[in-house]
Amino acid sequence: MARELGYSRTAVANAVLRLGRQSMAAHITSMLDIEFSGNLSFDGLLSAITSRDYASHITVLGDKKHELIVAMTQAATERGGTRTPAQLNRITAKRRRWRPDSGRLHQSISMVVNELPRFSAGSPVTIDIDENPMYIKAIDTDLATRWLKEHDRLTIHRTPGSAPRTPLSPLAFVNHVDSMIRHRVKEHTRESIAIGRNSVLQMHRMWMFAWDYNTRQPARVRRTQDVSRLEHAGVHPTTIRRLRKTFYTRRISLRRLPILPSIKQVWTGDLETPPVRWKTGQKNTGPTITKYALSDLQFAFPQGV
Repeated sequence: MARELGYSRTAVANAVLRLGRQSMAAHITSMLDIEFSGNLSFDGLLSAITSRDYASHITVLGDKKHELIVAMTQAATERGGTRTPAQLNRITAKRRRWRPDSGRLHQSISMVVNELPRFSAGSPVTIDIDENPMYIKAIDTDLATRWLKEHDRLTIHRTPGSAPRTPLSPLAFVNHVDSMIRHRVKEHTRESIAIGRNSVLQMHRMWMFAWDYNTRQPARVRRTQDVSRLEHAGVHPTTIRRLRKTFYTRRISLRRLPILPSIKQVWTGDLETPPVRWKTGQKNTGPTITKYALSDLQFAFPQGV
């Protein structure tokens, strides 16, 4: 984009940060009016960050009934699978410069699980997941979900990842979100050369996608009226129009709004990124979060309650 428009890469990155924060703030505002169903589903999207040697695991949590994206987390890990000798030598050299902390992916999934009860509206929770053992481990070690299980308020449905991806699948919603991300966000397209260079900017772009997916994309391809997913979930059209009207001109206030830990982590840039220039070393691997962006969080509820 910088080459096409004749701008610097920093200018484009700053625009991504501003639009990403607006998307997160608008998402937080609209979440207050949603009638959550308690029927949730989450799954992970496997992408890359800085190069194919490092994997980017993005976990997406959604409300199945309203087909809404409600939370996301990201974790940068080492690449798995079989490696050629040349790849193994390169990865070994990169490890001397940077290596992800062990358990980072589990922490990312646990953050999503910890936020599950916030989207249940006090009703019993039903979770649809695949057979990834890390999902069950995160659910069993979380205090809130353990309490729900002990009081028979939590139902877990596990579907094999190899099951056909049809509209009748229990994972149809997260499968659809996965395909839309692959289709619409270039850095996640399979065999793409447009790999994300920074975890913080990557998640800001993901929140821009989520805001567009929830508010601008119609709930169905064949429709009788142009109604977004947020409107189906109970958000008044006036609220959506108000957020759209000032989206590009005025910062959305976070005063007395609940900030989820997953959003706060992205907002403050608290995500690790492998260095791009790994041969010579790279001290700063993330964008600078401005003081006014951090000051916006001071007016919000700190614990996301």
